[in-house]
Amino acid sequence: MSRFLGEVRQVAYVTHDMTATLDFLTDTCGIGPWFVVDDFRIADVRHRGMPTELSIGIALANSGGVQFEVIKPHGPGPSIYQEFLERYPGGFLPQHLSSWVADFDGAVANARDRGFVPVLEGKSGFGGFIYMQNPAQPDFTFEITELTPARRSVFDQIRLAAVDWDGSDPVRAGLPEPDLG
Repeated sequence: MSRFLGEVRQVAYVTHDMTATLDFLTDTCGIGPWFVVDDFRIADVRHRGMPTELSIGIALANSGGVQFEVIKPHGPGPSIYQEFLERYPGGFLPQHLSSWVADFDGAVANARDRGFVPVLEGKSGFGGFIYMQNPAQPDFTFEITELTPARRSVFDQIRLAAVDWDGSDPVRAGLPEPDLG
């Protein structure tokens, strides 16, 4: 667990080809089932301090307590995902790590105190998120995600779907509905 930024809960990849990436992670690595949203739009986003539009494909699955995310940028605005694919067009490399924290503002303040600067930040219907980089290691990107009740519910359902998964129905359309009851 990071003493400053929260427990690392997610490893994320960025891809040009969602199908090929999910096939590899499912068939070769045994990770799944995947919950996929082909066009996830977030209106309230800033990329390197400037407002932008964010449209991405996302896929989420767990292996034990670690969530894997695959992101496919669609544009139209600039993003750290497009920048990553320009730098590493053929590599199957993690793009970022993520923590999920209840004290979002405190974790962001801790990161800033350690020299991290925001490179992509916004708020979706599930709560806030911020991707940060440190000038000492600009290839290391860390996302701090606000762990709201809705996000916790969705992520718990994805984790539970993987517990006894038998390989059937490996790609599922949409995210689970938050259970806030």
